[in-house]
Formats: sequence, C-alpha cells, structure tokens
Amino acid sequence: MVRQEKEAELRLLEEATALRVEEAIRKKVEEAITSDEVKQRIMKKFEDGKKRLFDNVNKQLELEKIAALDEARKKEVRKSS
Repeated sequence: MVRQEKEAELRLLEEATALRVEEAIRKKVEEAITSDEVKQRIMKKFEDGKKRLFDNVNKQLELEKIAALDEARKKEVRKSS
C-alpha cells in the first residue's frame, strides 16, 4: 500500500512540475512575442520584404519599357523601309 501511495504521490508531483514548466514556457514565449525587440525585427523584415518587392517590380517595369521601346523602334524601321 505504501508503494502505491508513493507512486501516486510521484505522479502528482510530476504532473504539477509539468504544469509549472509549461506555464513558465508559455510566459517566456508571450514575453518574447510582445517585446519591442521582436516587434522591431518583424517590422524590419516586413520593410525589407516590401522594399525587395518594389525593387523587383521596378526592374520588371524597366525591362518591359525597354522591350516596348525596342519593339516600337523596330516597327518604325519597318515602316521607313
């Protein structure tokens, strides 16, 4: 009987410890997520991604503009010939 009581006590202790560890981890994660440092890193990644996207769009537009100008010149040369 004593052995079963000790095992039950150990299980309760393990469960209580697991709950405390889980709560401590949850608290740390929440603190990290809401910290200014994390918010700043997220905003920097967002801004960097936005800049890259705009740069890529501008490059593509420039390439399309060059292609359209070349096509217009070729048509003009064909009309002149």
